[in-house]
Order: sequence, then C-alpha cells, then structure tokens
Amino acid sequence: MSARRVRVVLLCEDSQQETFVRRFLTGMNWEPRELRIEKNPRGSGEQWVRCQFPKELKAYRNRMARAATALIAVIDADAGSVQDRIDELSEACSSRQIPFRTADEAVAIAVPRRNIETWIHYLRQNSVSEEIEYPKLKNPSECRDAVDTLLEQCRGTGLKEDAPPSLAAACSEYQDRIRPLRVS
Repeated sequence: MSARRVRVVLLCEDSQQETFVRRFLTGMNWEPRELRIEKNPRGSGEQWVRCQFPKELKAYRNRMARAATALIAVIDADAGSVQDRIDELSEACSSRQIPFRTADEAVAIAVPRRNIETWIHYLRQNSVSEEIEYPKLKNPSECRDAVDTLLEQCRGTGLKEDAPPSLAAACSEYQDRIRPLRVS
C-alpha cells in the first residue's frame, strides 16, 4: 500500500523564512519534492503575502479535491500582534469573497513577532523580547543550528516554557493542521 502524496505550499515573505521553514519541514520528514515555495519577489513582503494568501487558499481548496494538500503562510507581525496579522489575512480573503480557513483545513499561519530572526535568536539559547527587532543573518542558511534546535524540541518534549508566544502559536498551527497529513 503506497502512502498518499501530500503537497505543501509555503507562502513566505523572504529567503530567510523560506530557508527556516523548508529546513523544518524536511527535518519533519517532508520530501523536498512535496514542497512548493511561493516567495515575495520584491517590495513589501508582508503586503505580498497578504495579497497572495486568498489566491493560494482558493487554489488549496481546488487541489484538496484531488489529493491531500496543505498551505502554510508565514508573515511577520512586525510591530503588530499575531492576531492582527491573522485578522488582516481574513480581511484579504473577505474582500475577495473567499471564505477564510476553517478549523478542519490544513492551512497553517505562522506569524513571527517581530520577525523570524526573533525565533532564530531564541533557538540559539538566547532570551528574547518580541518587541525588539533582531538583526538579519548575512546568509539565510545560517539558521541551520536554530532549526535543528527546534526540531529536537518538536521530536522531544516540545517547546520550552520560555518560548516566544508567536513561536508556540506557530508550533501549535503545525501540530494541529499540518502534521496530521504526515500520518497515513
């Protein structure tokens, strides 16, 4: 009996988010060929993800009819909150008359607060504040050690109690909405 092939579409702002999430997904045993990356080509990454999300959600629903599939959107909170960004994605869908994700859909939204560098800084065993903007890495692949730490925690007892709330929320999104597709 063959396993179902699941396709994951990753919608992200930049190369750092792509590298981080791609490494995480492959570390969680997703095949690279099962991943399709849609990344902002230029300009405001947050605005691009917000505009693309309704289109990708509609495409996700069309693919669902043919095969198991998932959609992961990664969008920085910047100075706002995680819920603010989720509400903005919901509004973007509403303005295009596309219903927002439902509880049973494999559609996860990860919102690093302020940005993904906060998570990387934390996963490198540093204390963090989600109010501070941490410096970008010179090369996106420099996040390898941080992702490996996240993978160890996900495979073990879970995130530590001092994890940034936005990272804990993203992990819950993955566990509840995406991970069940890996179990066949």
